[in-house]
Amino acid sequence: MEIEKEIRFKIESDSKIKEIELETEEIQEKSETIDLVLGWKGFESLDKYGFICRVRKKNDEIYLECKKKIKDNIWNESKIKLKEFREGVNFLSLIGMKPYLYINRKRQIRKFKDLKIYIDEVDMLGNFIEIEFQEASNEEKQIQEILSHFNIKNIEQKLYGDIFKEKIETDINFKAEFEKKMKYFIDNDII
Repeated sequence: MEIEKEIRFKIESDSKIKEIELETEEIQEKSETIDLVLGWKGFESLDKYGFICRVRKKNDEIYLECKKKIKDNIWNESKIKLKEFREGVNFLSLIGMKPYLYINRKRQIRKFKDLKIYIDEVDMLGNFIEIEFQEASNEEKQIQEILSHFNIKNIEQKLYGDIFKEKIETDINFKAEFEKKMKYFIDNDII
C-alpha cells in the first residue's frame, strides 16, 4: 500500500505541453492507460464510501486497484496484478459494483526537481498535468515553483471522475458521446 499525493491543472495549449516536455526530465515515455471504474452508487460511490475501485490497463499490464481517500489530494492506494482485464471487472461485478466511468488517456511521466509530473491527454477532456508530491520536500513551494516557471494558472482541477460527472450532468451531447464510448469499450470486449 502506498500514499499518493497529487493535484492536477488544465493545460490549454499544445505549446505549453511542448514547453513542459523540453524543460523536464523524461521518466517514462508516453503510454496509453485505460481505466474502468466500478462502484455501488456510480459517481456517488467516492462520496458515499470514501474509495474507488478500478481496473487499469497500462501498456500490457493490468491491475485491480483500490484508492481510499484520506483527505483532499491524498490517497491510500493498493493494487493487485491481473492476467486479464475482464477478470477484474467480473470480480467487482460479483460484489455488485457496476461500471460508471471510463477514462482513456495517453500519459507520460516526467520529473521537475523532486516532483513527478504526469502529462495527460484525456480523451474527451483535453490536456492536464498532474503533479505528484509524496516524495518531495517542501512540496508547496515546489508546486508553486512549477506553476510559476511554466506560467500555469493556479486553478486546481477536480479529479477526472468529477470532471466527467459534471460534464455528463450538464451537457447532453457530452453525455451521449461518453455513454457511446463506454458502451463500445465494454460491448466489443476491448477489455
